[in-house]
Amino acid sequence: MSVNKQNGGSNNQPPPLPLKNKSFLFFLATQGLGAFNDNVFKQLVLLLSVGYLAGDVEFQAVVQFLFAVPFLIFSGLAGDLSDRYSKGWLMTVCKVAEIAIALAGVAAFFAVVDNASDSTRVPIYLWLLALVAFCLGTQSAFFGPPKYGGLPELVRDSDLAPATGLTQMTTFLAIIFGVAVAGLLADIFANRLYIAGLVTVSIAVVGTLTSLGIKKCAASEPTRRISIRSFISVLPTLLEIFRKDPLMLRIMLVYSWFWFVGGMSLTAINALGRLQLGFNNFDTSLLVATTSIGIAIGSAAVGRLSHGKVRVGLIVPGLILLICSLISLWLFPVHAPTVAEMELINQLKNAPQHILNATQVIPVASMPVKIGTFSVLFLLGAASGFFSVPLLAFIQARPPATDKGKVFAAVNWLNWIFIVAAAVAYGVGIAWVDNRANQLLGWLGLLTAVVAFSILPSIFKLIRTERPYFVYIKTRQ
Repeated sequence: MSVNKQNGGSNNQPPPLPLKNKSFLFFLATQGLGAFNDNVFKQLVLLLSVGYLAGDVEFQAVVQFLFAVPFLIFSGLAGDLSDRYSKGWLMTVCKVAEIAIALAGVAAFFAVVDNASDSTRVPIYLWLLALVAFCLGTQSAFFGPPKYGGLPELVRDSDLAPATGLTQMTTFLAIIFGVAVAGLLADIFANRLYIAGLVTVSIAVVGTLTSLGIKKCAASEPTRRISIRSFISVLPTLLEIFRKDPLMLRIMLVYSWFWFVGGMSLTAINALGRLQLGFNNFDTSLLVATTSIGIAIGSAAVGRLSHGKVRVGLIVPGLILLICSLISLWLFPVHAPTVAEMELINQLKNAPQHILNATQVIPVASMPVKIGTFSVLFLLGAASGFFSVPLLAFIQARPPATDKGKVFAAVNWLNWIFIVAAAVAYGVGIAWVDNRANQLLGWLGLLTAVVAFSILPSIFKLIRTERPYFVYIKTRQ
């Protein structure tokens, strides 16, 4: 494999974006519906998990860990399959599997019962839901390589950056609605969450239908062997990148850090809303949705500013705003939950009318604090989108066509190592700061600054030296 060569491909150019490229539109719909479904289900489980402890770790971290582990186990196999078979066909297969997993989720929601529980005794239904989350993560692990590796097959080379921006935008718009809908369903159907499960089944069916409209391009490497070694095939790929392409390696590491920040932020924002701002499930989900709105807008904006080129320099303003937003949350005058309050919340949250009672335990934040929190989280999202899209566009353009599947499997695998690390870091960190999630987010901002100053200078030095053909360099004549 050569990760430094120009991208290969067919001479048959796809139609321009967006409306004339019907296959790309079906692709956007399919991956958007999948992101919506993932976040409806996962947010429902995370909201149910707030405050419960498995040992000394908050159960939110356990759910995030179980959702992420399949990406470490199956990404190599998924990457080989993505190169061995048509990426469009594989996306349809993954959507069919999503229907079966959503049905399993309905069965798990039927097990939800109304009973008081202390924070150290995780109800059995939460473990069942966490197991379904593991299955959902498995499905997503197989969907990722054909999704990201297949996008360059559906659009023209000059459209790759804006197509990546549109993909990011629709993904996070789906997250917005998925998270918000999850909070609404959690409040409305508190004692009948199987209805929420039926919603996810319906969305999985619609997503399967839209996947049929994605162009079924020929397999990029139909002779690729699938064996037990496929499970660890990401390791040779990463090793080769490490040895031969230091620029790609650094870009991948910085992009994976984006997912570390996202993984910690999602669970921390849930804890911030429920335990420090006095929000109910819906309002807490709106905090996450507001962040996702910012990501969608930031992704679209940086896609437009790219003008058909990959502009890695655009990550700098996004990164500065990201760091400032995280640190500023530390300064907000929000409530610091006590041990007694945590116990009372968990005693009330599963009882009838728990929504009203649980929100009365934590003092509701003042209006200026609410407005400030929503505003900063919006800026945090916008900065994240601005930061991530140029990195993802670089990763998509860098490998040759025959290697995109396995390279994206390696990228996914690395991303999910960081997400697993984020789950562990959240579980340890939230206990360290005594459930003060705003402080945890502030520490995350400081750590992000250290990562940026450690890696970014070498990235820009390598870009100026190598001058990749697809990267816009200001000094180029």
